[in-house]
Amino acid sequence: MTYRRRRGMGGGRAAKGWTAGDRDGNGPAPGDPRRAADRAARDSSGGGRSSGGWKPWAIAAVIVGGLFLTGYLTADLWLTPGERPSEAGRLVTVPELVGLSDQDARSRLEEVGLEHGVRSAVSHPDAPKGAVLAQSPIPGQQVRPGAPVEVTLSLGPEMHSIPDVSGLSARQASIVLDRLGFRVTTREANHSVEAGRAFGTEPGPGTELNVPADVTLLVSKGSPLTTVPDLSGRHIDDALDLLAQSGLSLGAISYDPLSFDAPGRIVGQYPPGGYGLREGDPVEVRVAGRPEEVNRSRPDPPALPDSEQTEEL
Repeated sequence: MTYRRRRGMGGGRAAKGWTAGDRDGNGPAPGDPRRAADRAARDSSGGGRSSGGWKPWAIAAVIVGGLFLTGYLTADLWLTPGERPSEAGRLVTVPELVGLSDQDARSRLEEVGLEHGVRSAVSHPDAPKGAVLAQSPIPGQQVRPGAPVEVTLSLGPEMHSIPDVSGLSARQASIVLDRLGFRVTTREANHSVEAGRAFGTEPGPGTELNVPADVTLLVSKGSPLTTVPDLSGRHIDDALDLLAQSGLSLGAISYDPLSFDAPGRIVGQYPPGGYGLREGDPVEVRVAGRPEEVNRSRPDPPALPDSEQTEEL
C-alpha cells in the first residue's frame, strides 16, 4: 500500500463527489447525514437555483393585475354611476315644471323628494303671475334626493300709465310712448294746436295698460281752413264781428287819410276775400281816414223811447 492510499487521498470513486470543503477537511464526508442537512438548509434560504428562476416575473404579474383591477373599480364607481343597480336606486329624475304655477311646482318636487327654490322673478307679457318660466336643473336630469331645483317665476304683464304728451312734436311724443313699452300709431286731424304737434292720445292720458299695448297718437294738421270774408266798404266795427263769425281775428290796422271813403270804412285787406286761412289766423285791414276821425265816426247807438229807457234803467 502506497503512502497516498494510506492517507485516504487516492483517486477512488468516492473522492470524485467531494466539494472543495471536503478536500480541505472542513465539510462532512460523502455519505454523512450532515451533508444532506446542509443542502436542505441552503435551498430553504434562497440559495438554490429553483427559487431564483420564477419569483421576478410572478411578482410583476401580480402588480400589473392589481393595477388593472384598481382602474376598473375606479371607473365603475365614479365614471358610470348610472349603470350600477345599487346607485340607480338613489337618483331622482327632475320633473318638468315650466308652465306650472309656483304652488303646483312645489308640490311636484315634494312628491319626488326634491327641494324647491326661487331664483328670480321677471315680467312677462303672456305668462300669468306666479307661473314658472324656467328651471335649473333641466327636466330629465338625474340628481340625488333632496337636491334643490331653482325656478324663475313670472311677475305677469308689466303695467304702465299713458303720459300726457300734448304740445310735444310728433317725434318727441312717439319716443316717450315707445320707451314705456307702447306700440305707437299716428293719426292726423285738424286742431288749433300748431301743425305737427301732438294734441292727445287714444286711450287718454292716465290710462294704465299692460305693455306692450297699442296707443294712437293724435297729431295736429293745424286748424281747419276757413274762407276770408270780403270786408271792403264795411265799417271797422262790422268787420270785427264778421271775422269773429268766420273764426278769424283782426290783425294790424293801417289808416289812409287820403282815401275818399268815409272815415272808418275798410278800403283794403290782406289776405283778400275768398282766401283760405286756418282758424284763428289774422286778417290785416286798411281803414279810410285818420285814427281820431275813425273813433269819432263810430255810429252812436240808436236812441231808445223814454219808456224803454226807463225799463232799461
